[in-house]
Amino acid sequence: MEDSLKLLTNYLQDVLEQPDTATLRLEDLAPDFRELGERAALLAGTVQDLRNQLQQKFEALELENQVLMDNIQAMDEIGWSLEQSNQELRSNLELVNALTDYTHNMIFVYSADTGQEVHANQPARWFQKAHAQTAAQLTRMLLEKQPEIQQQLDHHQKSQKTEEGQPAGDEGVPKQGRNSLRWDMALEDCDDKDIFYQVESFLIPWLRSDAEDSHDARRQAIVHIVIDETERQRRQKMIYRFAYVDPLTNLKNRRYAMEKMEQWVDEGTSFTLSFIDVDYLKYCNDTFGHEAGDSYLVEVSRALQALGGEVCRVGGDEFFVLQAGAASEDQDRKLDGLRQALLADKSSGHPKSFSYATTLVPAHCATPLTAYISDTDTKMYQYKQKYKIPLSDVVYRDDRI
Repeated sequence: MEDSLKLLTNYLQDVLEQPDTATLRLEDLAPDFRELGERAALLAGTVQDLRNQLQQKFEALELENQVLMDNIQAMDEIGWSLEQSNQELRSNLELVNALTDYTHNMIFVYSADTGQEVHANQPARWFQKAHAQTAAQLTRMLLEKQPEIQQQLDHHQKSQKTEEGQPAGDEGVPKQGRNSLRWDMALEDCDDKDIFYQVESFLIPWLRSDAEDSHDARRQAIVHIVIDETERQRRQKMIYRFAYVDPLTNLKNRRYAMEKMEQWVDEGTSFTLSFIDVDYLKYCNDTFGHEAGDSYLVEVSRALQALGGEVCRVGGDEFFVLQAGAASEDQDRKLDGLRQALLADKSSGHPKSFSYATTLVPAHCATPLTAYISDTDTKMYQYKQKYKIPLSDVVYRDDRI
């Protein structure tokens, strides 16, 4: 009996410790202990299964823990890299802020989200103090323009990223305007004088130095570089007036008339060319003085402007009237009405009239413009010889004569 119990004990220990490689078999036990041994073997198998499951779960937890530690380390590295990037950006912005004070152009930086001013360089700050009313107008127009600027620049950046991912097919084509938007602004100062600015706007990341959280500090901002174009535009207008405007009548001059006709020819636009020569101007100058002669020319120029189209003074007493899409007969009828009105006007004390002729310049004409001008000039002098009333018949009594 004692040997059977000892054998059972050895069997149970052997089965529980190493069920797969146990040296004792169930048949080695006494018949009375075989049922107990069989149950012990089943229990040993269940315990081994539980042990294997626990081992697998432990290994899975170890793997998850390792992944978590790797993620934490990666996040730390990203956070450190972001902090370094923010620090570098802060340093760069401090440098930019310092450098912008050395330009004569005004620079305003506003938050893209709130519209709050986050930076203004020294010229901008001086302008805000010295011209508060005009500066308020400028600020309002900049902020009103910001949503449109942000939308266009965001669209440009997305388009650029899309193009970078596609096969190159437009090498050498400059991507101007992709990172900035250039636009014009016109204001009135306190003296009701026009001020013109050219503005170039950029959408950039910007750090708020007063933010506690570096994530909250990193925001988008819109930088506006405001360039005063007033003097340049005034010079351009002055140059334009010298080049294209007659100083006496404020009409366009011969240069403008020639360029306008050439433009219409290039565009394939038909137009009428009317050549007008003022009558009795020499008599007016000699009898009443050149100031009266100048007034006479201004009066004729204003009468011609009532016809519409382009009225140009091309000589001392010569005018062109250019009318796109008009018929020669209609222009001659209008010119004759003006001529009759001048002849009937006796208020100035001297006769007033003009001679004229009109030529149609067809669309896509191949004949040089000089030929049309010369032909119209000839027709006008033929009209003058035929219809101009002799001076002795229209001169008004003057006690000085």
